Amino acid sequence: MSWGENRGSTLSPVRAWLDELDREYPEQARDLRQGPVVVGVSGGADSLALLDACVKVLGAAAVRSVTVDHQLQEGSGQVAREAAECARSWGVAAEVRAVEVSGRGEAGARQARYTELGRAAAGRPVLVAHTADDDAEGLLLGLARGSGGNSLAGLRPVALQHPAVRAGAAWVGRPLLAVTRAQTEAACARAGVDFWRDPHNTDARFLRSRVRAEVLPVLEEVLGPGVGGSLARSAQMLREDAIVLDASARALVERALTPDGELRCAVLACEPVALRTRAVKLWLAEGPRAGAVTHAQLRAVDALVAQWRGQGGVAVPWPTMNPIRRTHRLVVRREAALLRLVEVERLR
Repeated sequence: MSWGENRGSTLSPVRAWLDELDREYPEQARDLRQGPVVVGVSGGADSLALLDACVKVLGAAAVRSVTVDHQLQEGSGQVAREAAECARSWGVAAEVRAVEVSGRGEAGARQARYTELGRAAAGRPVLVAHTADDDAEGLLLGLARGSGGNSLAGLRPVALQHPAVRAGAAWVGRPLLAVTRAQTEAACARAGVDFWRDPHNTDARFLRSRVRAEVLPVLEEVLGPGVGGSLARSAQMLREDAIVLDASARALVERALTPDGELRCAVLACEPVALRTRAVKLWLAEGPRAGAVTHAQLRAVDALVAQWRGQGGVAVPWPTMNPIRRTHRLVVRREAALLRLVEVERLR
């Protein structure tokens, strides 16, 4: 892509990310400096460039490299071993962890990878190598799916709610969101490092791969060069807005929350719908711990708050692999002017 032809170093963006960490996430910044950080290293250009930058900025002793072998492709074990050997050649402690992937498609591999990275971190931070290209592709996918603002806002520089965190990591950081894929490849070339090109990245069976290989080049041809960069900048601006809205929503949850973990409808009803629905989504994710709710489910829950006519509860998804999901439904109900999350036995 023409927008990725900038050949600047990845060191400056990583230092800028650390400065942002100091300003916006002081607790995480202190955590980062207290001990080793786990870097997820696949052997591709993005992750090797991240590892190289972390070694140069933080020092080799402050970094651990973890490569997850999904065992889905022939030769994956060799790729993983070579990535670990590259890390060791830079003085970094490195390990390979093989996993069994459940289910099909990208989601299963992603879940297995982040779960294993979280386990490896064991209370320490995990850094991953998402780039501006990932933000551009994600924004297009979010638009096509009719997703909300958080999806369009792309990836956060620091994630406190994440599969790796649920598996044991302290938090997840993304230092390369201002860097393009072309820049990471150039950084590897300057470091004299051969990187792995994942065939899945050009496999037409995967939607994101088709967006990367087919959709973005057409947009560049029709709308002119720089479309990818514009999309990434849009995602960044939306992300900045989303961070502010999330902070306001979190404050609303704290005002509305009862000692028993319910939400007071009267407190929620005084706020705009955009804030109410974000607050409910945070409450479900961080308190009672439902699964990923849809737009329609959030609107139905909001109607319990703002358009109350005695209607019944709203079923929401269980978290992944909840043991009683086969026998019970998870339902948000309004009772005594409170939103409550209850388990309801399924009718036989």
